Amino acid sequence: MSKPEDRSNLSIGIEWASRISTVGLEFALPPLVGAYIDSRTHTSPLVTLVGVVLGFAVGMWHILRIARERPKQGGGANRSK
Repeated sequence: MSKPEDRSNLSIGIEWASRISTVGLEFALPPLVGAYIDSRTHTSPLVTLVGVVLGFAVGMWHILRIARERPKQGGGANRSK
């Protein structure tokens, strides 16, 4: 793996876009899957509510994990050229 200071701004931006997309999917997919299962099994809204709770828990866990990361030396928008 390359050193953080060797990475371009584009690669750093793509990494952050990937992280944001992943967190959004972690929030959205469990309730959607729960709603689909509810529609197939006629258990509305039981599995959807489980999906909402699960999606919220996983999404928040991931956001907190990202927030606890230490900033990399020389990387990000504050790096000098």
